[in-house]
Amino acid sequence: MTDVVLVSPPSRSINHYRPPLALLYLAGHLLQSNIKTKIVDITLKQVVRNQKFFNNLDSTLIEIENNTIDQIKKLSPKIVGITCYTPEYDEVIKLAKRIKTEISQQIKIVVGGIHPTLYPQDLLEESNTLIDYEIIGEGEESFLELCQRILKQTTTPYAKISGLAFKKKNKIIQTPLRVLKNNLDNISHPAYQLIDMDYYTQASPYSIRGCFLRSFYLLATRGCPSTCTFCVAKKLRSFNGGGCYTRVRSAKSLIKEIKLLKNKYHIDSFYFIDDLFTINKENVANFCRLLKKENINLLWGCSAKVSTLNEETIKIMSQAGCIQIDFGVERGSDQALKLIQKGINLKMLRNIFELCHKYKIRTFANFLVNLPQETKKDLNDITRLARELHSEIYSFNVFTPYPGTEIYDQMDYMFSKSEYQELFNASLLIKKYPQKYRFSIHKIDVLKWANAQNKKFNQILPNLSFHLSPKYIKTILFSSKKENYLQQSTNLLKELINQKMN
Repeated sequence: MTDVVLVSPPSRSINHYRPPLALLYLAGHLLQSNIKTKIVDITLKQVVRNQKFFNNLDSTLIEIENNTIDQIKKLSPKIVGITCYTPEYDEVIKLAKRIKTEISQQIKIVVGGIHPTLYPQDLLEESNTLIDYEIIGEGEESFLELCQRILKQTTTPYAKISGLAFKKKNKIIQTPLRVLKNNLDNISHPAYQLIDMDYYTQASPYSIRGCFLRSFYLLATRGCPSTCTFCVAKKLRSFNGGGCYTRVRSAKSLIKEIKLLKNKYHIDSFYFIDDLFTINKENVANFCRLLKKENINLLWGCSAKVSTLNEETIKIMSQAGCIQIDFGVERGSDQALKLIQKGINLKMLRNIFELCHKYKIRTFANFLVNLPQETKKDLNDITRLARELHSEIYSFNVFTPYPGTEIYDQMDYMFSKSEYQELFNASLLIKKYPQKYRFSIHKIDVLKWANAQNKKFNQILPNLSFHLSPKYIKTILFSSKKENYLQQSTNLLKELINQKMN
């Protein structure tokens, strides 16, 4: 019998090769304390997402949900933990209802993640809610203590477990926030053995985006100090419980995990999925030096903010195998950047992109449109800056007003619970519901504009040049999974054709 089953909502199966890292960390922490834990994470083998795929998406999601319930039933757990982003609200409620009615009412259902952290009352105030507990903030310690109490390994009162919310006699009880652990090295490594690592390490262009490699995601830091008005990071900082919110793992800890991934799962590269990998220059430098010293010879990429980089850091990252840095550029003028509290300016952007090119690091430039007070000039500024940066890859995105962001909190219109699921495709609803989804003051069709810029700026040659480079060819030649590249190349070609046609 299984003590705990951790579950990914069905819609997460649509993500290309994106592993459930949060669940892996939770599972690793529980297993370390001898709590029998499994993960139910349905993977979707269909890689090419053409129009037929999206036409049948609803039936696909129902099939994934049924498969999820079947697997939970077979495992017969005492506790089910479900992670929840805001758009997944309905999915979580449906899963909870089916677990309680089709498997057992005795199973305790615990929900964690960004939405219950920011809005704990939402799930618990539902009439006849089937959610027993919510985890507020980071989950490892709070969830472990909760599981130990439910499994009767301790007698700690639920009200004494920090970072918890639950309903008692029709009243929502929320315990004090948990003080975050400062030493991330003390949190166990992810329980990779509980998911399909063969699937998640397939050669694909989705990890280090645009680079066709066998790769996997890593977390080196937690917390982002930025104050961007379009992001929830600023509000999440208030859930630190009085501890240090922004923390980094040691270089030694990261190297240990990378060695495991290389030796056991045969990755050729990795990607730091952190909000801001380069938050601590000294730690980045230590990591790069140790990576070279250990002669690991893997390619890698990360996300960074131009204000956290300098030439010395970029140089040592390049020497240690970094091939790509993803940047949130967002806007095209200093005034527009200041308005969204990005904390950067055009001079920084131009300098850092130039340094990346100097040290042969590819850049991925993300831009954001449909922000409050946006004018036609803002769009022109964005295209002008995009031309100046000479990035290898560009992504022009339409802003979605997620609950928890400063922009959302300042909106006149607040979403009802029934509208949360719309956030999956909010950018497509601007024309239908402009009162909710349009923030710009110009009349330009931002969705059409963004699609046009993505096609205009993303050319085949910059990506092709990397795949013809000695660095890439050497990686393939020395890969222990060469056959996987051949197997996946067909899917890659189909996906490229599909994207160009659409």
